[in-house]
Amino acid sequence: MKVFAHRGASSDFAEHTRAAFAHALALGVDGIETDVQLSSDGHLICWHDATLNRTSSGAGPVHAHRLVDLRKLDVHSWKTPGASGLSQLPSAYTSAEGQLVTLDQLTQMMIDTGHPVELAVEMKIGAYRDGAIEDAVLEWLQRWGWNAATGTLMPHGRRTGVSVSVMSFSSVALRRVAAVVPSTRLCPLFDESSVDVTATELIGPSVRWLADLSVLRAWLRIGHTVRMWTIETNDQLRAARQLGVQQITVNDPSWALHLDDAAPLSLLHGVSGR
Repeated sequence: MKVFAHRGASSDFAEHTRAAFAHALALGVDGIETDVQLSSDGHLICWHDATLNRTSSGAGPVHAHRLVDLRKLDVHSWKTPGASGLSQLPSAYTSAEGQLVTLDQLTQMMIDTGHPVELAVEMKIGAYRDGAIEDAVLEWLQRWGWNAATGTLMPHGRRTGVSVSVMSFSSVALRRVAAVVPSTRLCPLFDESSVDVTATELIGPSVRWLADLSVLRAWLRIGHTVRMWTIETNDQLRAARQLGVQQITVNDPSWALHLDDAAPLSLLHGVSGR
């Protein structure tokens, strides 16, 4: 079962920061999950919310700020209130460019690891004109030498170990990139309500679907690759493994990578706990 780091190693470091991504890669995860938003000057940045308020020293919509101004924000200290910001970070996870990471920077970080790893890009649709995020993602794929046949990035024709999948809660957004990204690399995300999963082989149900085992087993039986989000407890992880879920997204990749299967499963009997 492949382990994807949700917004990087976001249990240890502030989500979507250089430190969170670098730590996840150092742990040897199978994949990195990142959300992307657009700056006012058209840069794809690794960011979840439509605004800056929750996870930075800034405020207001992400799309109202230029990249140069976004780089000036403190995007880390909110994770550890009272700490002295960057001084709390391991030196290996810092950079003169700061903790805010663009999709291009994350891509280069992953290539530099030198081992196979998947980049799962979630397109955050909402505050932008129709097609803006999708167009930016397609341009990014082209710029990094996307090979649709292998699903990998090959900048300047040079083979890398970085493969890519594209995710969204918006079926419209996924259809907009489907001419370039094959169904094996497109991942519809959904929570409580099911969606039409016939158009893609890769699907992204939430952990809530562990409560509906018959449907989950049916998806697996007909050949879907299930990427479940966000696994947080021992029972959830072990249940997903036992059912044959192929991929999971977690906030704490160190825990997920090292949890053994010795303990009994209680989730399937209605009890959940870490």
